[in-house]
Amino acid sequence: MSAMPYSIELRHISKTFVERSWRSVFFGRLPKKTQALKDITLNVEKGEIFGILGPNGAGKTTLMKILATLIIPDSGMGRILGCDLIRDSQRVRRMVGLVTMSERSFYWRLTGRQNLNFFAALHNLTGREKRQRIQSLLEFVGLEDKADSEVMKYSSGQKQRLALARALLSDADILLMDEPTQHLDPLAAAAFVRMAVDVLNGKEGKTIIWSTHNLKEAEETCTRIAILHKGSLIASGNFHHMRSLIMTGGAYEFIIDRCPEISLKSIGICPSRIIHSNGNLNFELQVTSDEVPFLVRRMVENGINIRSCRAKKIDLEDVFEKVINRVY
Repeated sequence: MSAMPYSIELRHISKTFVERSWRSVFFGRLPKKTQALKDITLNVEKGEIFGILGPNGAGKTTLMKILATLIIPDSGMGRILGCDLIRDSQRVRRMVGLVTMSERSFYWRLTGRQNLNFFAALHNLTGREKRQRIQSLLEFVGLEDKADSEVMKYSSGQKQRLALARALLSDADILLMDEPTQHLDPLAAAAFVRMAVDVLNGKEGKTIIWSTHNLKEAEETCTRIAILHKGSLIASGNFHHMRSLIMTGGAYEFIIDRCPEISLKSIGICPSRIIHSNGNLNFELQVTSDEVPFLVRRMVENGINIRSCRAKKIDLEDVFEKVINRVY
């Protein structure tokens, strides 16, 4: 096993799914092909929370399943803590824990404890070690009082905490969180995020891959992100780098007394993201700070009453929208 500075290293990973129907079997029609991932290359550093962002169908879950060795890529190379995803798949499975809320991922008629007993056996945990590990994890995720209730009676938040306990059975160094807060209410989601950030990452130093389409959650949780769209990796980096991809100068938000948009354009001002609200006109301008005084003076000289002008904070939603629109 070669020493590496990364927890995860992927090079040119691609995956295509082939859907065969009875028409393709009996009449020789070409099967339907869907390329889920196209030439994905990225590195994840040890101890970071790395976000995988994208709309539904972007390829996030396929990528997570490849990292968990549940799916074999068609091409490319991947390593987890120096172990090859394909040749060393057994060792990789001991290093990663997948947190998923798939409806079929638990036996609903069994209790939470019985489910963990089953999955612990798959990790070759036995006897006293298994019992102690399960009990400590139930206490860690706050399910000791529900441990002997059937999983079908669990709330969404309790099922998600049970999924986390299952992922931690092998004391994995890397946690793969696939849409971890998707079915949780705001309070349960906030509690789950705090546990992941403060305890699993902060205190225990685990590397976390956080797959989500919730941009606000990613901005508050992740240190770096990658944006997937239609199976392609279209941007990656920390938030400063991501903002730099769309900022040619700066952005300023104006609120003025309502006036026809043509009035602004007639004096050389071309607003964007225009909103009419409470008798006012809200809009943005992509300008530098040096240009703002000149534009303000021009509006005032033309009888436009400016109620406010402030620099706009570029958030992840702006980056996501503009990067995807730029590529596609």
